[in-house]
Amino acid sequence: MAESHSEEQAHGGSGPSLGQDTGVGAQAALRDIQQALRRQRRLDALRRTALLDTPSEEAFDRLARLATRVVNAPVGLVTLVDRDRQFFKSCVGLPPPWCDVRQTPLTYSFCMHVVASGEPLVIEDARKHPVLRDNLAIDQLGVVAYAGVPLTASEGETLGTFCVIDTQPRVWTDEELYILGELAASVMTEIELRASRALEAQARSAEAARAEAEAARQRFALLAELSALLAEGFDIRAMLARAARRVVPLVAEGLMVELLEHDGRLRRVAVVHQEPSEEERLRALPESLSLLESEPRATPSVAGHIRLSGPEGSFLRLPLTSHGRVLGVVTFLRLPQRHSGEIDSSLAEDVARRMAMAVENARLYEEAHEAILLRDRFLSIASHELRTPLTALRLQAQSVLRGTSPSARQSAQADVTGKVQGICRQVERLGHLVDELLDISRLSEGHLSFQLEDVDLAEVLRDVSSRFQEELVRSGNRLVKVGLDAPVVGRWNRLRLEQVVVNLLTNAIKYGQGRPITLRLEVDEEHVWITVRDEGIGIAPRDQERIFERFERAVSEQHYGGFGLGLWIVREIVHRLGGSISVTSRQGAGSAFTVELPRHPMPDPVPLLH
Repeated sequence: MAESHSEEQAHGGSGPSLGQDTGVGAQAALRDIQQALRRQRRLDALRRTALLDTPSEEAFDRLARLATRVVNAPVGLVTLVDRDRQFFKSCVGLPPPWCDVRQTPLTYSFCMHVVASGEPLVIEDARKHPVLRDNLAIDQLGVVAYAGVPLTASEGETLGTFCVIDTQPRVWTDEELYILGELAASVMTEIELRASRALEAQARSAEAARAEAEAARQRFALLAELSALLAEGFDIRAMLARAARRVVPLVAEGLMVELLEHDGRLRRVAVVHQEPSEEERLRALPESLSLLESEPRATPSVAGHIRLSGPEGSFLRLPLTSHGRVLGVVTFLRLPQRHSGEIDSSLAEDVARRMAMAVENARLYEEAHEAILLRDRFLSIASHELRTPLTALRLQAQSVLRGTSPSARQSAQADVTGKVQGICRQVERLGHLVDELLDISRLSEGHLSFQLEDVDLAEVLRDVSSRFQEELVRSGNRLVKVGLDAPVVGRWNRLRLEQVVVNLLTNAIKYGQGRPITLRLEVDEEHVWITVRDEGIGIAPRDQERIFERFERAVSEQHYGGFGLGLWIVREIVHRLGGSISVTSRQGAGSAFTVELPRHPMPDPVPLLH
């Protein structure tokens, strides 16, 4: 064992980070230390250990205790040096309050010099060291003698130190420093083991996230396809059979759907199983007498479910409900050899919910269709029933008028004539009532009144555009208004004009990608032109005609909302006003919709379909 170090080391070791305390040289050394500590690669390696701000662990405390006993020092530390602080993963013997907070600023740090240089640092008496004598750790932590070994990762980055501290001056022997270095290697092994485990945990978490994402994707794809299948027509039996074929075997090996009849019995409308023999057996089973059968007490249950298990497998039985109305029941069946465990209740609930909505829609359609037939039949019967007595009444009244004798007394004739005239008035009134009754059919076919009035179009455009201020700010668009200052008066319907401008501005904001939008009004003696131009995604030439039809759109519904009705409504209103609408567009270069209107439309134009 060496007895002592040279006289040069009597007050502290020297290294790249510890120069003489002389003016510019000290400032340059401090900048070098800060630069070394803040290197991004070093900080990234430190973060990968996942040890900063973690609780103490026995594996590190055991090595720190061993160091203090072997070298007979009161304090042993495992220190991780961050960019502006040092964190103690282990702090054996450190006095309070530092042992509680387990970190200090770098103004209290000897370890930062070890990290900056990558070399061990040995200090025999810090109070006499030209650089360290003003370090706050001397007074606050009682650090006098210090021996620290760098904790260097396998990629070469120094993360911190393994050090021992004495509160008295001392000479550190070569054997003590050797033992300290060996223990530091064990500390570094423990750190990298933790990092390896953290990476493995991250990999497992990422793999689990990928598996979860794939399961969610498959689930979404199944439910989306199921919704599409259930929306194809209103034949309940065919619709549910198609849906059941899609669900099996992704959710369960078998599926049965039974619908509730008016008499309370269940009628089986769909049976599917991946095993043909099992499907035949299920079809041969007697139909259920009740909606939900009793559940054995020993069977675990989920709220609203009946879950049964037995030697033939298990099944989950869910009621089909919509708006509080029970429509039937769907049963998911699973074979006993299925490895994935029980049926996913959440996915089964989603399937049952979609089936219930489809059944409800189909029944509502049937009920609506029947109601329309009943209404039309009523109108037809009512019309004929009212017309018949009215015709007879009219004929009788006319006969009375023709049969009035000129020789009859003047008073009697006048009396009869007044009554007959009253009958005629009532007949006309009843005829008018019949016409109003028939107007119900005209309304259902879309024939609406369309009153024209004197309208200042410039005022309408200013008013409508002002309503979009908040939405324009939110979307990042800027609206440029051209030609709206002077009044432009014509014969139009103000409400319908507002509807046209609202729909065109809404489209421009939706597809304008936050770029400027221009609202332009041009006019001559006979016509006006309203143009809404955006600089957004544009429209392909093949789509520029069909976008004016009902439910048509030129973009994916996954990225842009709406039903595809706005432009169809605009076209119908414009045609009703005797005008036209056109579009000029290029993909990626925006679109311009131009509405041309006569200032004085012809009366009684084509009816508006609404």
